Amino acid sequence: METYKPEWMDARIFEINKQKARCTATSYPTIEMARIGGDSPNECSLNGEWSFYWVPRPAERIEGFFNPDFNDRDWKTIPVPSQWELQGYGVPIYAPFHMPPSLRKHNLPNIDPNDNPVGAYRRHFNISQEWMDREVYIQFEGVCSAFYLWVNGQFVGYSQDSMLPAEFYLSPYLKEGDNLIALEVFRYSDGSYLENQDMWFLSGIFRPVRLIARSKICIRDFSLRSNFIQPFSQVELLVNIDLLQHKPILEGKSYAHLQVDLVKNGEIIQSQGVIPLFDQKENVQTEIKMLVEDPLLWSAEVPFLYDVILSLTDESGKILDVRRARHGFRLVEIRDSQFWVNGKSIKFKGVNRHDFDPHSGHTMSMERMREDIFIMKRNNINAVRCSHYPDDERIYDLFDQYGLYVIDEANIETHGFRKEMTGDMQWLEAMKSRVTNMIARDKNHASVVMWSLGNECGSDDKFRQLCDLVHHLDPDRPVHYEQDYKGEYADVYSMMYPTPMDLESIANGGDYKIRTGIFGYITIYGKDAGNKPLLLCEYAHAMGNSLGNFQKYLQLFEKYPKCIGGFIWDFADQSILTQTEDGKPFWAYGGDLGDPYDYKVFGCNGILFADRSPHPALDSVKKGYQEVQIVAKDIKEGLFQVRNNYRFRNLNFLNLVWKIEVDGLAIEQGHLEDLELAPLSLQEFRIPYHKPEVEVGQEAWMTISLHLKHPEDWAEAGYEMAWEQFRIPVETIVKEEIRRVEPAPVLESNSEEIVIKGEDWAIQFDCKGGCLSEYWIDGVEMLCGPMRPNLWRARIDNDISAQILYVWSRPFFARQFWREATRKMKCLGLKVMGTKNGESWLQARWRISGGKTPFIINYHVYKNGEVEVDCLFTPKREMERMGVQFLLRGADWHINYFGLGPEETMPDRLIGGKVGRFGGSVSKMMHHYVRPQENGNRSDVRWMEIRNQVGQEFCVQSVGENNFSFSTWNCSQDDLADADHIHELPDRDFVTVNVDLVQKGVGGDVPAGGLPHPEYLLLPGKEYRLNFTMIGRKRTE
Repeated sequence: METYKPEWMDARIFEINKQKARCTATSYPTIEMARIGGDSPNECSLNGEWSFYWVPRPAERIEGFFNPDFNDRDWKTIPVPSQWELQGYGVPIYAPFHMPPSLRKHNLPNIDPNDNPVGAYRRHFNISQEWMDREVYIQFEGVCSAFYLWVNGQFVGYSQDSMLPAEFYLSPYLKEGDNLIALEVFRYSDGSYLENQDMWFLSGIFRPVRLIARSKICIRDFSLRSNFIQPFSQVELLVNIDLLQHKPILEGKSYAHLQVDLVKNGEIIQSQGVIPLFDQKENVQTEIKMLVEDPLLWSAEVPFLYDVILSLTDESGKILDVRRARHGFRLVEIRDSQFWVNGKSIKFKGVNRHDFDPHSGHTMSMERMREDIFIMKRNNINAVRCSHYPDDERIYDLFDQYGLYVIDEANIETHGFRKEMTGDMQWLEAMKSRVTNMIARDKNHASVVMWSLGNECGSDDKFRQLCDLVHHLDPDRPVHYEQDYKGEYADVYSMMYPTPMDLESIANGGDYKIRTGIFGYITIYGKDAGNKPLLLCEYAHAMGNSLGNFQKYLQLFEKYPKCIGGFIWDFADQSILTQTEDGKPFWAYGGDLGDPYDYKVFGCNGILFADRSPHPALDSVKKGYQEVQIVAKDIKEGLFQVRNNYRFRNLNFLNLVWKIEVDGLAIEQGHLEDLELAPLSLQEFRIPYHKPEVEVGQEAWMTISLHLKHPEDWAEAGYEMAWEQFRIPVETIVKEEIRRVEPAPVLESNSEEIVIKGEDWAIQFDCKGGCLSEYWIDGVEMLCGPMRPNLWRARIDNDISAQILYVWSRPFFARQFWREATRKMKCLGLKVMGTKNGESWLQARWRISGGKTPFIINYHVYKNGEVEVDCLFTPKREMERMGVQFLLRGADWHINYFGLGPEETMPDRLIGGKVGRFGGSVSKMMHHYVRPQENGNRSDVRWMEIRNQVGQEFCVQSVGENNFSFSTWNCSQDDLADADHIHELPDRDFVTVNVDLVQKGVGGDVPAGGLPHPEYLLLPGKEYRLNFTMIGRKRTE
């Protein structure tokens, strides 16, 4: 005898009395209202405050709470939509690679009955007589993870699948006037085994809830398809409509009139009607075809949408139902190993995106969703993968409107139990339901160009059947699934996190290995990819200070036609904004809020913070993804070539402006009139600039940028979309320099210190430590920490990504070699090497563990107080950085510099930086990643000035062509290394200044162990030399 299981623990039962899924199209009472769009009187929102009662386990549920006479006076209230863990009930769990502990591994599904919180919801609502004469439904857009529904004490139904709507027919349970709706929501269900995505486990009614009133005969569902007869001048619009007659309202034969209007720019350009015959049928399907000549096409670049108005009237002409959809004519194809839209080969310049808000979790506002899309458009992102579930249904209208290519992904991921669930067919019907319902909801969105079967579930016959199902339901869109490693059924060959070398190998038919866990590997064979397009569904793992090597992937996308692009992981950090006990706000991540795991910042992989403020890597994304390329053909003659990589836009929507700068100061600028360049075309142009006068040591640069000529919905006129920079080769002129005659400094020394004194300055060296230990300007001490060798960095997330992922490994990696080595280094002596004409030469040497040679600093002190610092070191093991560090007194300093900016750049992430003159306060120059780490680095710097409020400043300048990097912090390096959160960083009364030759790259090819490429490492056995000058002075202006 089979043991009874409740519905929430039976994989075969995933819905009871739920309506068949349909497209999202609001019902309107009039054609005029439908054409305007917006809210409809046929719908009533049930968002707002609901009575709520939470228990930690099913055994403690309140019996009969769904009855109208139940007294809920002592219950609290909860906002709907919301997620109850963020309202103070239970604990958010971040478990990217494991199921929550309650979901047990053996005899699946097997949920711990002592750890499955249940939330009971109650709400009263009013039904008018008018609505009683109609057919009333309720729709829940998203409830996690399973729920039972009652109305007026009567059981209505049951649903699973957290990420798609659940709709129920309510009319049999309603009465005029006051009604009671009640839900019992289970945090975990057997459906949770299919929802192990890399995100927070959160629960409750988290998407909008609405009542819907329909006529006795109504439009249940419809689909819009484009059949291109003569690409791309003639297309047939196919409208398939499913009409519903509520039995047994009508008897005998019933007629209605259905009309479809095609509207272009507010004008009806075609209308067709049909008279469907019901003949006692509950459902009637009918089709209307329209032939459209010379259609305006939809693409992510030019997202033109037609309005399609469907109106249903009865025999007397009374309107029964009106629906509106926006339709984009576009053709998606896979041929020649490429992905084509409207006859153009497309490159996906994409991001993965979660529905996530730092305040509300997976509950999204329209404002936040629109903000996300505007950020994407402003940064040249043209594609989104909905990872790893269908998003809030409202965002698809925005995708259509503003133009993005979308991979819509089924709510199926079994990551934690992938091995156990592979081959287990009991889940097949639930998986089919999830795929079918996703397609039903989103089928009419032009932006959706590919369906995805899910994520990280392994591969078995279930997925072969799902793929066949998708091809049957929608023959117009390709199917994606990354774990089809053998290339057996998906239409594109999708990969996660190959290195650039691996991607090039498989593009050439070769093989590569991918890691499955810390020790396991599987081999990906080029022959399995065959002639399918190669897609990186996840790449460029952007956790913390990351996105190194990004440009290498972009080069391969352009080099190989079959490499159709990729989706960065991911768009925004998944951190929850919370507060400490004393009210300090901070970004909470895995392990912070009481969950049993401790995956720390592994959910913070965004190119944006969770609040959508940018990380520095966003500049590289925008630059790398730009669709305009400019090369110099003959820069001396001002001859350039521009390539328009847009597939569908002439460059005439952009203004081309140019600017000449010498050492970051503009001396000439102009623009080109009426830039006309067809898509995928080249054109030469000439800039009539005047040859700049450049003194010795100065540089001349030309910046060419393209700006929006007119405002777009997502950006203002003048917004920069693309740019390139070119150094202008010029002959330098030598100006006679009038030097102030400096009095000869005085050198004083004893066994403890050496002091060199000038007219208004003095410099002290510590004989025991070997360091430049103090610098006085007008008798005021500037330093509060000596200049010391600095060979380590506060570990970035990629430096410790394996430890974050594999908790057990953390004790083995706790020691940071170069941090300890520099702390324990021993000075071998400080010597005055010579003095002449008021100048002094000193040398300090340190023995450092890990050094093949001593670390040497040669100091050359000039008569004006300028110090040339020349550092040499050869390590015998890989090093983290080559630099020096000193501390300045006081916290209020301002920086100006000439180098790459304006934001942070790293050795393997330079493409987003412009050469120019930039600056800001120390706090502005820092970048506070969610977990404190190395930050604020500026690369390829020629000079840097740091000035305090009273005009005292230090100037650091490169020597010759040996540019340097620098960073400044209002805390110590140890503070950064030891803190786990930003709010733990103390406010120091000093500024840390780092001057580096270089530090190792940041990497980011893979989520764990995403190390820098060899050319961005500081290798053993190589001599590294850092050479710069520094001077303290008092500015008079």
